[in-house]
Amino acid sequence: MQIISGLNQYYKRHQIIQKCVQEANVHPFEQYIYISSTPHVIEQYFFEYTHCLVNIQIMTWNQYLKQLQIQYHLTKHHLLSQVDAVYYLRRIFQEETFHCFDMESPLPFIKEVLPLMKDYAHYQVSYNDINQAKLKDFQQLYQSLQSYLDDYTHLTLESIFDNITFTHHDHLIIEADSLYTKQAQNLIQCLDKTCEVICLYTYQNDERTLNLPYRSFCQESQIIDQPTYLTEHLFDYEPVLQQDSQNTYTFVSGTPYQEIQQVVYTIYQKIVDEKKHFRDFTIIYPDQSYQDDLLRALDALHMPHSLPYQKQRQYEHSYQQVLQQLKQSESDTFHDIALEILALELDSDYQNYFVHISELDGKISPQELIDFFQMTFPQTIQTLEKNQDEVHVYMVGEAENIVNTHLFILGMNETILPQSIKDTALLLDEDIELLRNHHVSTPLTTSELLGIHENDILKILSTPYQSLTISYSMNTLTGETLLPSSLYKQLCEMYTFQKLPALRFLPLEDFYIQGGQSQDKAILNQNLMQYQSMRNQPVQLPLDMTSSLYSSYLSVSQIETYNKCPFLYFIQYGLGIFPPQEQKLMPNELGSLVHYVLSMTIDQEHDISKLVHHYIQNNEILQQKINQQPLNQFFIEQLTDDLHITLKVVKHFLETGNFEVLYKEKKVQDQIHDIDFKGFVDRIDSYDHYVSIIDYKSSAKNIDLNLAMQGFQIQMLVYLDMVTKMTNKDPGAVLYFNTKKRILSVQQSMNQPVQEDEWLKQYRYGGYVIDDGSHQSLLNLDSAFDKRSSVIPVTYVKSRNEYKGQILTKDQLSILFEKISDHIYELYQQMMEGHIEIAPKGSDEKATHTLVNPCFYCPYHSVCGFDVFYNDYQLVKFLDVESILGGEEDAI
Repeated sequence: MQIISGLNQYYKRHQIIQKCVQEANVHPFEQYIYISSTPHVIEQYFFEYTHCLVNIQIMTWNQYLKQLQIQYHLTKHHLLSQVDAVYYLRRIFQEETFHCFDMESPLPFIKEVLPLMKDYAHYQVSYNDINQAKLKDFQQLYQSLQSYLDDYTHLTLESIFDNITFTHHDHLIIEADSLYTKQAQNLIQCLDKTCEVICLYTYQNDERTLNLPYRSFCQESQIIDQPTYLTEHLFDYEPVLQQDSQNTYTFVSGTPYQEIQQVVYTIYQKIVDEKKHFRDFTIIYPDQSYQDDLLRALDALHMPHSLPYQKQRQYEHSYQQVLQQLKQSESDTFHDIALEILALELDSDYQNYFVHISELDGKISPQELIDFFQMTFPQTIQTLEKNQDEVHVYMVGEAENIVNTHLFILGMNETILPQSIKDTALLLDEDIELLRNHHVSTPLTTSELLGIHENDILKILSTPYQSLTISYSMNTLTGETLLPSSLYKQLCEMYTFQKLPALRFLPLEDFYIQGGQSQDKAILNQNLMQYQSMRNQPVQLPLDMTSSLYSSYLSVSQIETYNKCPFLYFIQYGLGIFPPQEQKLMPNELGSLVHYVLSMTIDQEHDISKLVHHYIQNNEILQQKINQQPLNQFFIEQLTDDLHITLKVVKHFLETGNFEVLYKEKKVQDQIHDIDFKGFVDRIDSYDHYVSIIDYKSSAKNIDLNLAMQGFQIQMLVYLDMVTKMTNKDPGAVLYFNTKKRILSVQQSMNQPVQEDEWLKQYRYGGYVIDDGSHQSLLNLDSAFDKRSSVIPVTYVKSRNEYKGQILTKDQLSILFEKISDHIYELYQQMMEGHIEIAPKGSDEKATHTLVNPCFYCPYHSVCGFDVFYNDYQLVKFLDVESILGGEEDAI
């Protein structure tokens, strides 16, 4: 066997094809077979060197195996059907015992495990001496499945030829990039005994991931390559010099659909203006999510294309009849339920399917048979309209690498192209490593799968093209930010890309969206010019207007709102524009009710139901919502029940320590840098010379010190400072209590009592305890705890004789408040200077972005018109909290 390697697939193909044509002409009675996943492309390459293919065949690997099957009279052999595979695996899970798999409804897991069983066959995975529970289960599952198969039934096409002695002699040229499984490689080795075999791999001996999958195959390879700047440097993240390039373009769109539209309209315009054919264009898309939008955009302009149409079978009359019968069936076996369904008037493919089902043994409920049916009956029908002249549209990995085409590559966003390949398969990388250490053949690791993906991208980019256009989107349709991928950035560093020219052939709205302007729309053009020059930002307010718009007193929540987004503050507190009241109960309305009940009952005995009724009777809006929406009455009843539990916990926490309630719903006010602030504290507790404040919240809340120094979650910290001044006491704690009902998850028998301490820990306060070194504040907040408090977020480490957790010293609190007050003053100065920019806070970290970004629930989207091209998130910083506060910050 001859192994040929090299990264320039186009050059390598031509060299081999030219040699094949020459040899085929010299030996006209010998058979030459070229195996490739893209036979139509290869056929065109051959016609560059010959006018006819007399003794040359071009086919896919599966087509070749089918040909071998007929040639060696193996027509009785067949692949295991989906129905039988799921049926056998279901029986195995019901009848056998496993270490890790124990499930009443195995069908969802079977859907995941079936591809792994086929992988076991492809890679001929076999091991018996590895003492790892999950691997032993997989091996048992695979061996049990094999025991159900007779001599004529196979999991893979390759296994049909396991015991065949080949006698024919052909010249085989195999593009083997996709044939990396052990089973395929063994079959090629067997064919090599009687045939002359040449295998081609896209490989170069360097450390790039794209070479990783083929390293073991190409150690003794012959190199046929013509290195290019791209093949030498793509996915090599060392700095490279930028090369001048012609006919390379790029553009950025707001959403993936707009990106698709621009490509489709660009192709249409080129066809009209430059008299080109549809076949002169190729669109490469990154994943299945782009397919429907591509079909919609192409069909809107009646452009022929190579994309298949998917028809959902769930809308067929026969499909709905089957589901309806299964829902009302009372039978409990495959046979009986199938006979009931066969009595219906169904299409022939449904009839054939349930004839097969009727032959299966065993019991099954009608509900489970619905899942079985949906897993094993084809859910879609795929149709392909083949045209003489059509736009080539392929997904990465399925592309036919059309030569000298105008190539468009969509979706060059991070995690989309290249894909984010994660180690989440049933067989993890650590399992594969364990098997390989025992010299067991395995499926590919995540790194090797990424290598295959990068190799596919390299082949697309290295095929000669007339022009190349790459693009990415800035947002999903749901508003999530998308970033350009590392591949996009690297290509822009390697080559000089021009901006894609503005389109002329477009509906007027789309024409403007893509950057064009009509000469007949003078006022519109002027407004657009002004918008672009202002970059979707409002003008700065004059000083006299800010003083008339804004109140002389501020609440901390107001300054927090300004910190999140100046424009949001201006609309809400400057102009006083509020969204219309919804008929559903809002969180702030329920929160006010909870606050009222807790303030009345924390140190007195009251009937909670009567308090709730009294509160509602004095609240017109709540009365109206409850009367108009019966569901709201249900929520109030549930809230009343939950309040009994909440009050029990709150009182228990108060009784556990020595702090006593000093004030409820207490108004506080003070100045920060001569700025007047006011607000209300839900509860103020006192012990000796310490004071603590508690805020009731309807969801989990805590204090992130990094964010607090940047103006977030500062309300309670500011209130603590006000309260300590007002009471002339030392700070003891700033705490949040989540009033939401908890669900305790424990693994124990139903008749065993739940440990009350474990249940109470679910209600532990959030926030911080202030320790002046004497530990008196934390010891008197929870005087009962030993190792870990069930009241406050603090633990005691006996071996080190110290308290750990969400604790601040008085010095740290002083530094923290100094940072907060400085930030407040800076915000206030910007506010009074009239800054109302559309500049919401954000973060590159998703969890932090969710905390700081106000846009998720902002009712003013239609007012600000956040523009992904002009408006940027103001990213929060990741401060060194420990260094700033001068001590260890070990929040738990």
